[in-house]
Amino acid sequence: MVWTEETQESCRAEARDLLTILSRIPLLILAVGVSCSPLQSHYVQVEQTLAQGNPEAADTLIEKHKAGYGKKSRVLYAMDRGMLLHLSGRYQESTMFFERAEHMIKDLYTRRISTEAVALLINDNILPYEGEHFEQVLIHVIMALNYTYQGLFDDALVEARKIDHKLNVLSDRAESTYAYTQDAFARYLTGLLFESRGELNDAFVSYRLSYKAFQAYHEAYGTPIPALLGRDLLRLSMALNLDEEFEEYQQAFPETTWQSIDEVQQLGELVVISFHGRAPKKVDEFIDIPFSMRALTMVLATRDLKSSKNGRIAQNILFGLTGDVFSVALPKFVPQPSKVNYTEIVLIGDGITETAQTVLMEDVTEIARQDLKDRLVWESARAVARAALKFAFAKAAERGVTQVTDNEDLGRLVGFIAKLSGSVIEQVDTRSWRTLPGEIHLARVLVPPGIYELHVRHVGQNGRVLDEQTLPSVEIE
Repeated sequence: MVWTEETQESCRAEARDLLTILSRIPLLILAVGVSCSPLQSHYVQVEQTLAQGNPEAADTLIEKHKAGYGKKSRVLYAMDRGMLLHLSGRYQESTMFFERAEHMIKDLYTRRISTEAVALLINDNILPYEGEHFEQVLIHVIMALNYTYQGLFDDALVEARKIDHKLNVLSDRAESTYAYTQDAFARYLTGLLFESRGELNDAFVSYRLSYKAFQAYHEAYGTPIPALLGRDLLRLSMALNLDEEFEEYQQAFPETTWQSIDEVQQLGELVVISFHGRAPKKVDEFIDIPFSMRALTMVLATRDLKSSKNGRIAQNILFGLTGDVFSVALPKFVPQPSKVNYTEIVLIGDGITETAQTVLMEDVTEIARQDLKDRLVWESARAVARAALKFAFAKAAERGVTQVTDNEDLGRLVGFIAKLSGSVIEQVDTRSWRTLPGEIHLARVLVPPGIYELHVRHVGQNGRVLDEQTLPSVEIE
């Protein structure tokens, strides 16, 4: 190719066109990134209303703010509505919203790849929210409870099979030792449903899977293995003449007292499931990545500016003007612990008083934190890659303007705008299913059939009764 004056002018024209595109990209990204920020403020009102014991009003608030969720968070809206309708006792409507969430998640899984590249350049808020892995499993757990409370045990077991399939898929994909691939409460609930139908073999298999999941829970999250699971395993392994398994569970639960299957079948049972606290909320944490030694010095010199929002903005402007620095945002779960340590159940009737305490079956907060920790290497790699791309675009814009206009000041200005807009749009996807409880507890009380007064006490960490309720009498068959 001969480098003529016409060829040179043609290349300059192409460079100007490329420069125009590059210089507009950061501003376009800024507009898109900011507009896709999910609405979070309504959760404060929702949580206050739930704390007052009014899930119906909380559901009304979610419905009122439906538009704020936007098209990208329709799954989250359906999950929030499903959970609050469940808490309100409107189980059929709750299931309807969870079914919508389930169908949307399946649809999103097949279409997600097309938007991943754009999300890498901007931020993950532009992706449709499809729920964390544990959230997707808990959709089916709450649906199973919906069906159980309506007496639709076959439908509840269908959800249990969906849970089993989803957990198996997660297990096949898992790379981390502690990755969320088992759900102890879901397995236990399945065993409870099978046992209530007299299907002892299937019940024992589910309880055994729950035991294995609890062993993983204990190692990953510190969740104790509940003694009530030991009673179930001892009772059913004896009933099914599984001598080897019976000896194993005798050694695992040496102090656990239990009743034979014949004794249990002569009694009635009250099962209490208690939700404690609120699920953790997701926030962002910023890390500054320097692309030169001078930039590293600036990061160290201005690190105290992060303490406030205005300070963070000032820091970004300074980085854009004088430093080769880009900020990356990483997600972090912040716990919202309950003041309740356990719930005490008292049944009184016909000269009989039976008391039981709920035990922790699912630490949603710790599952969320560990699940995010397992993904942190991947999240960090994406964030760094995004910062490198934005930095490259900013440098390309700066060089392009300087070459075309022969004006270094204008080039630096364009580079500054590109860097600043790239930092401003750096956001973590802070969407999460915040209407979930922080913990799920369970108690089982065996009593002779009859009508009983039901008293419920919520007990705090220091043993003090925080709240006491007398509920309508219950008939136990």
